[in-house]
Amino acid sequence: MKNYLIIGYGWLGKALSLALKNDGANVYSTSTDVKKLQEMLSDGISPMRLIKANQIVSWEETPNKNFDVVIITFPPFEGVLESLKNMMPSIQADLVIFTSSTGVYLDESRVMDESSPVITSHLVYQMEECIRSLVTCNYIVLRLAGHIGPNRHPVRFFLRHKRDINNGQAPVNLIHQSDVIKAISCVLVSPKQDEIYNVCWPEHPTKEQYYGSLALQLGTEKLVFLEGNHGKKIDGSKINRETTFKYAYSIHVINDLDLRKDNI
Repeated sequence: MKNYLIIGYGWLGKALSLALKNDGANVYSTSTDVKKLQEMLSDGISPMRLIKANQIVSWEETPNKNFDVVIITFPPFEGVLESLKNMMPSIQADLVIFTSSTGVYLDESRVMDESSPVITSHLVYQMEECIRSLVTCNYIVLRLAGHIGPNRHPVRFFLRHKRDINNGQAPVNLIHQSDVIKAISCVLVSPKQDEIYNVCWPEHPTKEQYYGSLALQLGTEKLVFLEGNHGKKIDGSKINRETTFKYAYSIHVINDLDLRKDNI
């Protein structure tokens, strides 16, 4: 039985932990939140408590296991770089995966692949570089497009705030949570050293086409989109070519998404 450590038990980290456990893995996960630690126990996940002081996160107890895989799902936060420098040297692992963001690419109206220029001052890119400098094992970066899935979708923000939406003809770059988990499972099979993969649904409708249509399906008022088409398109085909991964969870299918009007 393989040992997995998921650093971060948020929206993605929790779903990933449960998916790996259901596949028969021995899963450890982390949180500073006592309620989440108790939830892990109830779900059969081994909890590892983190302590946060002065915005810096550290281990309550130093891990004493060698993990087959460590998956870092930390979001960017004040003190995250110092936290990674504090935590990573204590971890022994054969493979480290970091769930990064396609937001690191320059804000230009063109197709962006893994070789495209990045914003070096972007905190998430600095997290990539920080982890890269600290690990001595295989290391994979998954740059994820905007997340959709259970109880999470950008249209919720638009409907809640009822503001005009800029750049209505700009392309959307989204990925379903289930495809993220599937992508992680695929790169575990034969990981390459220090590799980067974009994970983004291959279709890129405009904001107006996508969010406008979705809002009408939900039976709400019509969204207002302003002129403009400035925005990048994320090319997520490399992971198709180099692994067994295939995109399966369409951004147009919302049956399983929790988008009830009373929960927007």
